[in-house]
Amino acid sequence: MELSKTSYYSDYFAYPVIVAGLAVAGLHGARWQDVATWGASAFAGVLLWTFMEYVLHRVALHRIALFVPLHGLHHAAPLAYVGTPTWLSVSILGAGLFAPVWWLAGLCVASGLTSGVMVGYMIYGLVHHVIHHRRHSPTSKYFNELRTWHMRHHYSPRGGNFGVTTPLWDYVFGTAISTKSAKSG
Repeated sequence: MELSKTSYYSDYFAYPVIVAGLAVAGLHGARWQDVATWGASAFAGVLLWTFMEYVLHRVALHRIALFVPLHGLHHAAPLAYVGTPTWLSVSILGAGLFAPVWWLAGLCVASGLTSGVMVGYMIYGLVHHVIHHRRHSPTSKYFNELRTWHMRHHYSPRGGNFGVTTPLWDYVFGTAISTKSAKSG
């Protein structure tokens, strides 16, 4: 959905505070083993986010009738402030990830995993923003390659390149659009 500029950027203020709070809660009184568990869970959360990003983009945003028109706004106006409101994304991650993992594996794992997913989500937001909003500014090779990758998603007649921060899952699931197939359709 189209957001105000304030709402669009609010993730970058809210998520670091939430991640810090999760870290404090999950590591309060922790032993070194708990710190290692939390760190491994956070790392797993970042990896989990890359998979979630791929699945959400490929399935929810391109195949589920409720979300297709909302995502279509982004394809029609790539520079518009289109996204998920912070209150909604935090609520979904809290109810759909943090709460069940806390119940199943405890606070340390739940806070680490959720923190990792949230960090991955912030990285995704930053990468996606730079890809679209800093097109004419000098950026690193990483951003330039991801911009080229993502533009094939936007402009190829073939569906694919659903990963924004990494092409890994597109290669795993056979949805990578090569330069050659992007031109030929």
